[in-house]
Amino acid sequence: MSGASRWWDSAREWAGKLPVGLAGDVSVDVARKRLRLSHARVEAITRRVLRDVRPLTLGDWAHLPKTYDVRLAVSGWKLRVEVALERLELVSGRYHLTLLTPGRVDLEESKMASALVQGVLRVGGGKAALRTVLDQVMPEGLSWDGQRFRVSGALPKEGAVSARLFESSSLLMNAEHEPEGVWLSAEAWPGLVDLMQAVLSVDLPRKPPGT
Repeated sequence: MSGASRWWDSAREWAGKLPVGLAGDVSVDVARKRLRLSHARVEAITRRVLRDVRPLTLGDWAHLPKTYDVRLAVSGWKLRVEVALERLELVSGRYHLTLLTPGRVDLEESKMASALVQGVLRVGGGKAALRTVLDQVMPEGLSWDGQRFRVSGALPKEGAVSARLFESSSLLMNAEHEPEGVWLSAEAWPGLVDLMQAVLSVDLPRKPPGT
């Protein structure tokens, strides 16, 4: 058995030892070298990551077969968007989150919306008009190019996923949204498992699988 195969068997064993309350939230696909998080766990982690991004507030959240249907407020503007996690990078003490927007991106009723802007949207300005509006109100570290939301910020100095853990190392995860959850793949799998242990608050040895 190769070293990589042993590592994946160990990763699957690690997932099998998760507490009962988390057992359904995480699974390992050995053949395709990826790890799955349930939609509920993705929502919990995303809310945790974005809770300090001001002035952005997450509201209702529902999962669809290929996207999440999310309501949020940015600088007083209320949006309803369909998003799918595409990529998360942790490097140099910062995080960079990329969310695809293949479906709806709608501006909902907002006290900040002017009659002029609403008129532009009503006559068919669509995403181009909405992008112009959002360019004016997006806080630092948050942008939308009409296809993807990008969120960047500093990792906390303390906590399970702190800046010091990624000052001299990095972790890049790609994601695929599927009906059963989000599948994550990464080059540095031992680092990914360490991160999963941290964000899941799992009291397991930090020793990476297979070592």
